[in-house]
Amino acid sequence: MRYCDKMFGREGRKMLIKKLIRYCRGTLQFTVTGSYPERFLNLCSQGGVGLWNTRRQPDGIAACCAQCHRARLAYYAEKSGCTLEIGRCSGLKNTAHRYRRRTGLWIGAGLLVVGLLVMSRFVWRVEVTGTEQLDPEAVTAALAEYGVHSGVLARRIDARAVERQMQIRFEEIAWITVNVEGSRVTAIIEEAVPPPAVVEDGIPTNLVAAETGFITRVEVQNGNAVVKPGDSVQTGDLLVSGIMDNKVGESRTAHARGQVYAQVRARLEIFTPYKQSGYVLRGIARRRYLKIFGIEVPLQLKGIPDGPYRVEHITKEPKGLGALLPVEWREDCYLLMQEVEKTITPQEAMRQSEKALALREQDWGTAKILSREPVGTESPEGYTLTVEYLLEKQIAVEARVQTEEREPAAAP
Repeated sequence: MRYCDKMFGREGRKMLIKKLIRYCRGTLQFTVTGSYPERFLNLCSQGGVGLWNTRRQPDGIAACCAQCHRARLAYYAEKSGCTLEIGRCSGLKNTAHRYRRRTGLWIGAGLLVVGLLVMSRFVWRVEVTGTEQLDPEAVTAALAEYGVHSGVLARRIDARAVERQMQIRFEEIAWITVNVEGSRVTAIIEEAVPPPAVVEDGIPTNLVAAETGFITRVEVQNGNAVVKPGDSVQTGDLLVSGIMDNKVGESRTAHARGQVYAQVRARLEIFTPYKQSGYVLRGIARRRYLKIFGIEVPLQLKGIPDGPYRVEHITKEPKGLGALLPVEWREDCYLLMQEVEKTITPQEAMRQSEKALALREQDWGTAKILSREPVGTESPEGYTLTVEYLLEKQIAVEARVQTEEREPAAAP
C-alpha cells in the first residue's frame, strides 16, 4: 500500500481500487427519460443502488451502476413512470464471455496467476535509503554478498544477521534496518556523525617556516612569537616557540598554535607542444541489456566494440504498475573514438597554457597573489609560459620541540 501511495498518491490509489472493483462487478450504462426522472433517482437512493457519472440530458438522465442492479432499475423506472434504456455493458463478466472460446488465453492467464503466486515468494527489488556519504551501489553490492539481492527467497533472509554484518563492514553506518516486505527489501541507513578532530595539545610543538619569505602578519593563539612583521625568514626558521615562561620564571612546553603569513616568491612554468594528439568521434555503438532478477540478458549478439571508446550507461526502470516487476533495462552507449595528430598555432598554444596556468593557481587555495610577471617564449617544439609570482600565504607548520631528559647522576 505504501508503494502504491508513493507511485499514485493516496487519492490515486483510492481511485485505482474503485475502478478495479467496478470492473469486477461490471458496469451498466443506462438512460432514463420521462416527466419526473428525479423520482427515479430518489427510488435508487432509497433502495441502495449506487450511481456514478450521473449527467443531465435534454430528454432525461444518463448514469452508470453495477450490473447486479439491472432488475431494480427496471422496477424503479416503471414505478416512477419513466422509460429505461439500457446502454453499453462492460466489466470482467463481459470480457470473459467475449473470449470464452480462446482456450490458450485462459491457460496463459492461469499460468500467469500461478507464476505470480510463486514469484511473490522471491525478492524482486532491493532499495537503499538514507545514504549521503556512502555510495548506494557499494551498499547494494555488500547486501548482495550477504544474500540480499533480486531472485533470492524472501524467507531465507536473516535481516538481523545482515544488519550486524553491515555495521561491522561499514564504519560510517550508525544503524541499519533491513525490512522484508513481500517481494521488496528496503535497507534504511542512518550514517554516523564523524567525531571532531582531536587536537593534541599535550604534545609540545613549535611553529617553523615552510618557505623563505618576509613576514607580513603574525596571529598566535598559543606560544611565544619570535618573529614580527617585516622580518626575513628562511625555510626551517623558528616562528612561534612552544617553550613558554610563567610568572615566576619557570619554563614549560606547550603546543604552539597560530598562523604566520609572509610574502614568498613562486615560479610556474607551463609548456604546450605544437604537435598534439587528440581523439575525434568516429561513430556510436549501442548495446542493450534486460536485467531480470539481477541477471543481465543481452538483447544483441555483438560484444564490446574494438578500439578506443568512451561509454555512457543509461538505466531505465518501468513506471506505474510495471515498477513493481523485477525488470530493468540498460543501454550502453559506446562513443567510438579515433586518435588523430594535429598541429596547433602559437596563439592556440598560448591559450592552452593560460588555461593550464589558471588550474595550477587554483591549487594554491587561500594564497593571495600580490603580483604576477608572465613571460611567453616560442620555440620550434612549442610554447613555454613562465610566470614569477609574489604571494602572501600562511607558512607556519608544526614541528616537535626537541627536549633532552636529564639522567640522574650516579651515586659516589
